[in-house]
Amino acid sequence: MPLTSPGLPPATPFPNRAEFDEAVTAVVTAGAAYHNTGDPVMDDGQHDRLLARIAVTHRLHPGWDDHGVLTSIAPGAALGDVKHPMPMLSLDKATTFDQVAAFIDRLRGALAVVELKFDGLAVRARYERGRLVLAATRGDGTHGENITAQVLRHGGIRGLPAALLRPWTGEVRGEVYLSGDDFALANANRVAQGKAAFATPRNAASGALRKRDLAYKVPMSFAAYTAAADDFRSIDSHLERMAVLKAMGIHVASALTIGTLAPTTRISCTTVAAVRAVITEISERRLTLGVPIDGVVIKADSRATRKVLGSGSCAPRWAVAFKYAPDHAFSVLRDIEVGVGRTGRMSLTAVIDPVTVDGTTITRASLHNVAWVTAQGLGIGSKVAVVRAGEVIPRVTAAVGEQSVDVRTWQPPQECPKCGEPWDTAQQLWRCPTPACSLVSLLTYAASRDVLDIDGLGEEIATALLDGDLVRDLADLYSLTVDQLAAVTYSRSADSDGTPRRIGETTAAKLVAGITAAKAQPLARHITALGIRMTGRSVGRWLASYFRSLEALRAASVEELALVERIGPAKAKSIHDGLRSASEMIDRLIAADITTEMEDAVSGDETALPWTGMTVVITGSVPGMSRGQAQEAATRLGATVSNSVSRTSNLLVVGSGSSTRNKLAKAEEHQVQTMSADEFVALQAGIANR
Repeated sequence: MPLTSPGLPPATPFPNRAEFDEAVTAVVTAGAAYHNTGDPVMDDGQHDRLLARIAVTHRLHPGWDDHGVLTSIAPGAALGDVKHPMPMLSLDKATTFDQVAAFIDRLRGALAVVELKFDGLAVRARYERGRLVLAATRGDGTHGENITAQVLRHGGIRGLPAALLRPWTGEVRGEVYLSGDDFALANANRVAQGKAAFATPRNAASGALRKRDLAYKVPMSFAAYTAAADDFRSIDSHLERMAVLKAMGIHVASALTIGTLAPTTRISCTTVAAVRAVITEISERRLTLGVPIDGVVIKADSRATRKVLGSGSCAPRWAVAFKYAPDHAFSVLRDIEVGVGRTGRMSLTAVIDPVTVDGTTITRASLHNVAWVTAQGLGIGSKVAVVRAGEVIPRVTAAVGEQSVDVRTWQPPQECPKCGEPWDTAQQLWRCPTPACSLVSLLTYAASRDVLDIDGLGEEIATALLDGDLVRDLADLYSLTVDQLAAVTYSRSADSDGTPRRIGETTAAKLVAGITAAKAQPLARHITALGIRMTGRSVGRWLASYFRSLEALRAASVEELALVERIGPAKAKSIHDGLRSASEMIDRLIAADITTEMEDAVSGDETALPWTGMTVVITGSVPGMSRGQAQEAATRLGATVSNSVSRTSNLLVVGSGSSTRNKLAKAEEHQVQTMSADEFVALQAGIANR
């Protein structure tokens, strides 16, 4: 994503008064809908582009704003019942680094702070003698709504405690937001109540806080970005004031900055390169932060500097917001494609009008399942929200805004599109009962780099093998010969003269070599390759580490499987049933001489393994190993490998790359021991050579 223009093209003025008035009306209407009902009718990108064009046009034609609409266009909210003692101003926006540099020049060498700009709802909270007595929305900047009861219900909001750790009297202002996990839980709770899902985390925060009678829980968090109190008058530094808040139990935005800047950092405003490095670093980590942000805020640290610079009617002159490209957008659903996944589950893919999300043009997005699509009332022609926050694959989260009368109801096919058999609809996730339909997906998954790593075995060749009746299951791969493979024709491809295209000897020899090498892959990967429902790479490692051999695993009862950490009764039964169904295939896999036992780093008593009983997380690049190989090496040392750092983690192995910084901050927070990737490589090599 080009940070010199974070999602916003250069603004051009409207050519005439009529178009200017139409744009102003659209933005005011969108703001009113969002703030007064919580329902968005315009995505952030479209809103920001219109605002930028309105501002450019207004500078050229100030007389066009003859009703003074622009002074209140940003808030767009009706007056509330709470008057703010000091206006809650918006921030001026920077869209290029030249504008950031101009802001730094304005500070004349004073120090500045860079903070995450959360994408939530601005809230003001008042404490008296350590008790929360008032919470109000920003509203129009001068008046907001009293939401004290909403803030305190359902156990309150993380980071905005009902009672502080000391009897402090003062006011904090900050953002209420939903993390990625909280957004998923909030939508699950909302849909369970028969409601349509929230479109975005900000939509969820606004809707939940403005609704007095909420029957379901919406978990939320708070991050303060400013505060005022009598005992703060002697504290000149913003960061020092935020440190006081943090010590009392209030979460603060300055302590949530990531990477080399965590927990707080002062950036010299004479060093534009340093500020640019911060903006770039946070942008690179944005999708993995787990919290919704739409940019960063650069602000003067010193109260004295702020006083000198002052404030305008709409924004302070001592702060500026640098916005990233939006991580969500609105589009139109044009089709829903139905497929079959590796475990036979129906997969739904939304085909949408092209839309830019986080700098990437999106035309396809994932959908949950038939029941979810039906509950949301989605149809062909529906206006939908598409989100890419925290994940590479975009997904449709909800229907948004007023829907067209031309929307056509979508009816799911009652038969599998591959074999024509009726779907098994006994559970919420529909499945095809025909094993061959999921075999192509299973084979390509099993051949992927992090499973058996069979180079060249993709969907086209897997389909050709199935159409040629050469494979019925995974075990058949290991009996294929070069001659058999070379003669296989691609059923859906031909040469320019119409002759069916064959795999050929060169590709066939490469495939056979890859299949042969796959036999030596670790046991965990072979368990994963079985494609049993409710299993994946992590579960494969857990099962291999616990049972140590394929024979012991397939002999395990449901109760014994449930003893494996993080495998509950439902998953245990699914694994047990899957192993029983695959029994004959597993016999042929064993006969093909695949790895069937766990490779121990130390022979003898398992307690001799150095990491027995430890939960280990690996982050960054490890020299000489892929991510999967590093995790397998840790497992051979006795560890249980996890993907995230928590208070139950024992060790974080730190490799190279900027992606390590977030987990390092988590390790420091939870006092988790760390080890360098080089030390890890040396340890496992030394143990292996004993």
